[in-house]
Amino acid sequence: MKNLPESVDHEILSGRIIHAIKAYRDASGCTIHEAMDFVEERRAELRRDRPST
Repeated sequence: MKNLPESVDHEILSGRIIHAIKAYRDASGCTIHEAMDFVEERRAELRRDRPST
């Protein structure tokens, strides 16, 4: 998703995964399963790119 809301990353980095899923669903209109998959992938990216956070 090109225009990923900043709130998704913020929620992931804050450990609020359910909130991240909801924010992503609200922005994209996808299903809950798609949002869960996306957030898990994004979480892995953020861990890789920002190991200290």
